[in-house]
Amino acid sequence: MRLRVLLDGHTVGTLESTREDGVVFSYDRTWLSDPAAYALSISLPLREKAYPQGRSLPFFAGLLPDGELRRRIADYLHVSETSPLRLLAALAGECAGTVSLVPEGGEAEDFPASDADDGYEELPPARLAEIFDRSDRIPLLAPRGGARLSLAGAQDKLPLFARDGRWFRPRGPGPTTHILKPEPKAFPGLAHVEFLSLRIAASLGLAVPAARVMDFGRPVLVVERFDRVAEADGSITRVHQEDACQALGIMPDRKYQADGGPGFAELAALVRRSCANPAGDLERIVDAALFNFLLGNCDAHGKNFSFLHRGRRIALAPFYDLVATTFWEALDTKLSMRIGGEYRIERVDASAFAAFAAELGVKPAFVRERGERMTSLSGPAWTSVAELPESNAAPAVVASMEAGWMRRARQLGPA
Repeated sequence: MRLRVLLDGHTVGTLESTREDGVVFSYDRTWLSDPAAYALSISLPLREKAYPQGRSLPFFAGLLPDGELRRRIADYLHVSETSPLRLLAALAGECAGTVSLVPEGGEAEDFPASDADDGYEELPPARLAEIFDRSDRIPLLAPRGGARLSLAGAQDKLPLFARDGRWFRPRGPGPTTHILKPEPKAFPGLAHVEFLSLRIAASLGLAVPAARVMDFGRPVLVVERFDRVAEADGSITRVHQEDACQALGIMPDRKYQADGGPGFAELAALVRRSCANPAGDLERIVDAALFNFLLGNCDAHGKNFSFLHRGRRIALAPFYDLVATTFWEALDTKLSMRIGGEYRIERVDASAFAAFAAELGVKPAFVRERGERMTSLSGPAWTSVAELPESNAAPAVVASMEAGWMRRARQLGPA
């Protein structure tokens, strides 16, 4: 099988399965000759020589859903979950960033985002409620009506285009503007926990996507896509992105540091050598580590940190999938990325963050000052969050999250 790889509709290379070398990726010579050409991934610099499977597969496998969701979609499509090319051919039309894949010889159609009635199918609220209700049987990302949608992650989600309060699903590869995440039955309260996690992050100055909770028969978190930009003429521009595992050439099933995934030191090194503003993005990495610790987010792994590519200019993306996982007492409190050698969140203290600073190559005083700033601002931030309408719908959730935050803030006392 051979797939054409496109960035925002432009052919940049081919991905194919070979008998001798497995799955290989090659850049298109026309793309390489363009002075404005840029790499598909930090882990796949522009070059004429083909990339072997060990270098190619991490980026492309990272476009697909993770774990159990990937298995469910593969079962629904009657495709082996161990066949990434067949899954990519079935799903990888509208992905994260600007990437799409089409079978060799296939046409890369596009529908203008400003013409929703022609390129999209409208989904009224009752229809969305029906789709979410049956998502336990039919995965939301399973192809329907010609649309091919692929988003990484273990939680089922539905990318849609929004206009004037109406919701549309693309009939083809037209761009979407929002990601809808219905609350799983196994985690009651998740929609509000994630919403409040995002809002407290925004209140503390972290860059995060806008979000809200809506009712479609069950709570649904609606998140604006940060890799899509609405233009003045109503069209949507895609922005290329990749997560840290893709950028480092790490397979998605190794996203946790204990399994060989990236830690904060690897993230910091990646920022220093790749980002246009490494000092600013390194500060954001420090803030993210402090915030996730205080929030009680033990699931901040390598695929929850991404990079935006605007041509050859690379920057750390807004933070996403922020969830206070310690809200559910049954969940493990082992951190996805250790802090100063410590994996257990209840054991992290000021000395762990001092060791964390050394790993990142920054001064411990800098990390300490960022932590003190965040904790000093958290009181007013929680007050503002508690006044939101969504908080009125879930006061016990807010109280539990704030209590956990304050408890962990006390762990950052003098080392």
